[in-house]
Amino acid sequence: MAWFSVDIFRRCVEVDLHGYSHRTALLAAREKIKEAYEHEFRYVRLIHGAANVRNKEDGGSIKFALRAMLKSGELAGWVEERDSKNHKLRDESIVIALRKNPAPADREWREMPLEEY
Repeated sequence: MAWFSVDIFRRCVEVDLHGYSHRTALLAAREKIKEAYEHEFRYVRLIHGAANVRNKEDGGSIKFALRAMLKSGELAGWVEERDSKNHKLRDESIVIALRKNPAPADREWREMPLEEY
């Protein structure tokens, strides 16, 4: 089941993408990264699972798609440079370091998309 939590002290958002299709997981990840940047948070931890998957051919399509999004520069407006040492690629998750936002917003956090069945 997908969820997210906001840690105002660590300035980190955790997003669990379990239960989502590939397409919805990437959409939710992109939206939470953008939203965390807008709130001037420092990190987003995306929990994708597939901890034991080492190669694309063995599965873990969300895991490898998230890494590709970071590497491609698609998130460049919100995140630190793709080679930043502040990003952490873990077996079960990816921690993305966000850029400093010069004009943060103070608004409600949006809900996660519904899971597909």
